[in-house]
Amino acid sequence: MLSLGWMEISIILIITIVVVGPKEIPTVIKFIKSITQNLRKVSREFSSTVDEITHIQEVKDIKKEILDTKEAVLKEGKELDEFIEKNNEEIMKEKNDS
Repeated sequence: MLSLGWMEISIILIITIVVVGPKEIPTVIKFIKSITQNLRKVSREFSSTVDEITHIQEVKDIKKEILDTKEAVLKEGKELDEFIEKNNEEIMKEKNDS
């Protein structure tokens, strides 16, 4: 982060007074304040957007996992149905043979 000592701050103030003039310093300070507020606002919005995008990606990942699980359950259910049907056919065949 930016680190300013007293010497640097003094030099900046002297240059500002010489360049801008003592009467315009409050206007310059207000201008700088508005710029920093706008930068903070943009920074918060950017962070919010990044968080939202991350959340959306997490939701997509969870949705994919759910769909994969659903497909696995359907596949297992189909195999179980086939197994039961095959065993029922064998039982019926044995019953008819006896």
